Amino acid sequence: MTSAVEDVSSLPGKTVHDQMGQTIGKIKEIYAHGGDGDPTWVTIEAQGGGLGSKQTVFVPLARLKQEGDNIGVPYSANHVESCPEIDSERELSEEDERKLRDHYGIDRADQELRSDNKSYATLVPEEEGTAAKVDDPEQVDTPDPDRRNEDTEERLQDPGSSEIRHVTFDDD
Repeated sequence: MTSAVEDVSSLPGKTVHDQMGQTIGKIKEIYAHGGDGDPTWVTIEAQGGGLGSKQTVFVPLARLKQEGDNIGVPYSANHVESCPEIDSERELSEEDERKLRDHYGIDRADQELRSDNKSYATLVPEEEGTAAKVDDPEQVDTPDPDRRNEDTEERLQDPGSSEIRHVTFDDD
């Protein structure tokens, strides 16, 4: 069974596989909101189009899933490798983040539909700013992907009445 990544700081050096199990490459860097906030992106050193060539690509942390010791993404290797070229030196611009979000089909309102409600997709920062490279992954806190509160827990246990209301419309 797949789950959200348990320890974000352990990601650098891990191999990422596509939806078919094909190796994409190894995680190099973590990018967090403002450089020290919630982690949002990882870079992967992927095999490029040419023989022996490598390229650095961004993948949203929200889409990394852990299954045992394996890390996977719900994309093909070709899709990941065709991500927009971004200068990954330090910080992403708003335009860079928009390009990446468009490429991966995610947005600030993105929510994964999961029965356990545990997903980093709920952690897309709402405040202004962009992601920056994390200098020391050991200093990044792994956020809790479970964003349920008391109210949502109660609704999960008791979704409410299933009473049907009849509504009529009179032309009077």
